[in-house]
Amino acid sequence: MTEPTNLRNRGSDAGLLLLRVGAGLSLCLLFGITKWKDALRYMHTGQWSFVDFNRKVGLPLPVLVAYLQTLNESLAAFLVACGLFTRYAAACLFIGFAVATYCSLKVGEAAWLTAAYFALMFATISLTGSGKLSIDYALKSRAAARNAHSGSS
Repeated sequence: MTEPTNLRNRGSDAGLLLLRVGAGLSLCLLFGITKWKDALRYMHTGQWSFVDFNRKVGLPLPVLVAYLQTLNESLAAFLVACGLFTRYAAACLFIGFAVATYCSLKVGEAAWLTAAYFALMFATISLTGSGKLSIDYALKSRAAARNAHSGSS
């Protein structure tokens, strides 16, 4: 591999790391934690504006959808940031935010733009994968080395 290609690959891996960590952690910290607090409060009060929104837009099983999206915006976002199960977690987040974009547009909320940005970021991560600076890559490399070692014995 030539030096310019090597530098380009390192730049791409660094860019993917920056995108993963930035999108994953910002989502987790800005929305995921807040949704968990609201979910816990819902168990005591029965009031959650996210559930009310889900009912308003006509989503089936609005409470279940709220809890699933809460997991999505916290656990899946954290997995993306870490680079673990990245493509799957990012695909789940893309689907969640594509639906959120549609729902926000349906009721005329300006939040559709934020949802669309997150959908775009997670679609990109889902398509590209995590890059070399990730737990996914380390596990894959380790498994390949183990297989190569056991094959040569």
